[in-house]
Amino acid sequence: MTSLFPHAAYAEDQVSSHAILYLHVTRAAAMMGSFISLITAPTSLLASRYRHKTPFTFTTLVPRLFTHSARGIVLGSVAGVLMTYGRMRGKEEIEWQDRTWRLLENKGEVATDWWVFDGAAAGAVVGALGVRRGRIPVGLSTGVLGGAGIGSSAGVAYMISSYARGRKPA
Repeated sequence: MTSLFPHAAYAEDQVSSHAILYLHVTRAAAMMGSFISLITAPTSLLASRYRHKTPFTFTTLVPRLFTHSARGIVLGSVAGVLMTYGRMRGKEEIEWQDRTWRLLENKGEVATDWWVFDGAAAGAVVGALGVRRGRIPVGLSTGVLGGAGIGSSAGVAYMISSYARGRKPA
């Protein structure tokens, strides 16, 4: 939620630039990791179907989707931290401030942050409730993380479809 940080009038006055940039890249990488899982989960189930004759049904897809999404969001988050460190290592403070200032100035990125957060929060709640009620046969942490990953992808997909229809999402 990089938009919760103060946005200075000039880049050289930007505060918390390291935290903002790490948070933004980690959010983007976590979202990408969970988004990739939406492709790997059905693909691995199809491969399993042909190797072990596992049926491809909703009840076999959902646990695999939550598991892949939970792994994707964790691996994506770690990758985001490492990528930011690798890219910004040795950079001057003004470079951190400039990148952060431009990020906060970009209204599309700010909107994406909010939609990812909203989707992830809703997905985490749905995942927790699904596990608690026995609808999703995975552990609670996998259900919450997997739900957050699926929800973040759904939030961005909703945002993109709203912009494509010519409406800004509320």
